[in-house]
Amino acid sequence: MKPTFDNIIASSEKMYGVLRQVTQIAPTDSTVLITGESGTGKELIANALHHNSPRKQGPFIKVNCAAMTRELVESELFGHEKGAFTGALALRAGKFEAADGGTLFLDEIGDMSVETQAKVLRVLQERELERVGGNQTLKVDVRVLAATNRNLHQMVQEGKFREDLYYRVHVIPVSLPPLRERPEDIPLLASFFLKRFSHAMGKAVLELSPEALRHLMLYDWPGNVRELANVMERAVVLSTTPQVSSDLLLLRRRPATHAAESHCPLEPMREARDKFERAYLVQVLSAARGNVSRASALAKKDRAEFYRLLHKYALDPLVFKNA
Repeated sequence: MKPTFDNIIASSEKMYGVLRQVTQIAPTDSTVLITGESGTGKELIANALHHNSPRKQGPFIKVNCAAMTRELVESELFGHEKGAFTGALALRAGKFEAADGGTLFLDEIGDMSVETQAKVLRVLQERELERVGGNQTLKVDVRVLAATNRNLHQMVQEGKFREDLYYRVHVIPVSLPPLRERPEDIPLLASFFLKRFSHAMGKAVLELSPEALRHLMLYDWPGNVRELANVMERAVVLSTTPQVSSDLLLLRRRPATHAAESHCPLEPMREARDKFERAYLVQVLSAARGNVSRASALAKKDRAEFYRLLHKYALDPLVFKNA
């Protein structure tokens, strides 16, 4: 049984591996470190971990550690007493207190100052804290999920991240693959975003031309899923026909070199062909909402041949029923 979660669109084996991990660790109270390039969906994984845990009825609080100064992030995390600093006109509870009984998601934890790291470590170890400017010790019951696009192990070696905190947050690592390493997901994601933005803008649901899909599959996606969403939104805005042509994609870099278009040995060419074929099957299954008869007709193949291909690429039509 392949795992599925709301708002997580995937058909690649790499992402199914991640989702199987989420299924296994969500019911626990263990601290999780989610790593991956910017735009790969780390917050979506954190959401899935919380909403499939025993804490799902409790709060899910998010803090972007990269968006604030050290003083501000400490006030956000631990709260402050009235008069603790200029502008502290009233007592304020912090995010750890707000997340009591639930989950706290520390996004971009690698951007947290070393001084703040020491205070976070204490909360993880002792389950207690003091507000900024206060001396009252407060107990908290919080599960911590952390995420970063940086190499924390290397930062430990460079003295930029506390080794003891690293081991506290690195209890269970979850690594998200970049989009370029899971091209099978591109057609499904592109279709999802086309539908979302088409509905939002009051347009008929658009579809990709074969050439547009080819361009998407050959692109290296430095901005990952977030960039794909932006490209699809722009295409919907600019499109004047029901089909999105490749010239509307306006990809900001040249497509990555594809094995099938270079003078590579036969094996890489076969691998590239198989990836493209699987991605095409994902696209037609998505368009047909998992209806095999309709999907095989769209692919211009008889049902027996279509089922053979589904078996070859381990594709389950039921996954696409609500795509």
